[in-house]
Amino acid sequence: MSFFLFGCAKKKEELNDLQIIKKRGYLIAGVKTDSPPFGFYNKDNKLVGMDIDIAYAIAQKIFNSESPANVKFVPVEPQNRISKLNSGEVDVLVATMSVNDKRKLILEFSTPYFIANQKIMIRKTSKIPNLQYFNKHGRLAIIMGTTGERVARFVAPNANLIGAKTYPEAKKLLIENKVDAVLGDDCILAGLLNKNLKIVNRSYSREYYAVAIRKSQKSKELLNSVNSAISAIMDEKKLNLITKKWILY
Repeated sequence: MSFFLFGCAKKKEELNDLQIIKKRGYLIAGVKTDSPPFGFYNKDNKLVGMDIDIAYAIAQKIFNSESPANVKFVPVEPQNRISKLNSGEVDVLVATMSVNDKRKLILEFSTPYFIANQKIMIRKTSKIPNLQYFNKHGRLAIIMGTTGERVARFVAPNANLIGAKTYPEAKKLLIENKVDAVLGDDCILAGLLNKNLKIVNRSYSREYYAVAIRKSQKSKELLNSVNSAISAIMDEKKLNLITKKWILY
């Protein structure tokens, strides 16, 4: 009789992702730590950047509180950010994540909060005119796990592509003459510029940055909450202030 009664007891309802986050007391955001001006450590070794401010703003709306304790950050790279999200190590990705049809098959995306353009960065002494140049000449660095490879293969299908794990690694290859250009999002390339480098002012694709969330029924309320937060910071002009604070070119 006892077994029957316990066996028939109502199964405890499983919490969805938003409920889990609120019960935990903070949002876990996967962010880049080596991609100024979006996510990087400043001279005081503090994690700062546009994506960091966006994550703080979203957490403030979710918890209706301005406490910085509402969000914790986990470093991610282009190669591991999706796996960290889908494994549950992070709740959301606020990590210069571009929306595209392939990613939409496995991820949910919020309303975009920024638009970037794919361009090439070269040495100032270089006269490389465009991406098509690499169909017949030179070596082009791309950052693995980003949309750069797709763009390169479409615009310059015969290019000699050299993969780098991060933007700083690609910049190092360029400085050391191991590649002749780096293809990437212009706003990130701008954060890597020095007196010896320049960006060729021609765009090859538009990249819409958005918050990435797991593609699951349990994540629907979280997606709605993130979209509501982004809509609110847009209406309050806070997104404009964050963008102007970090995007200086």
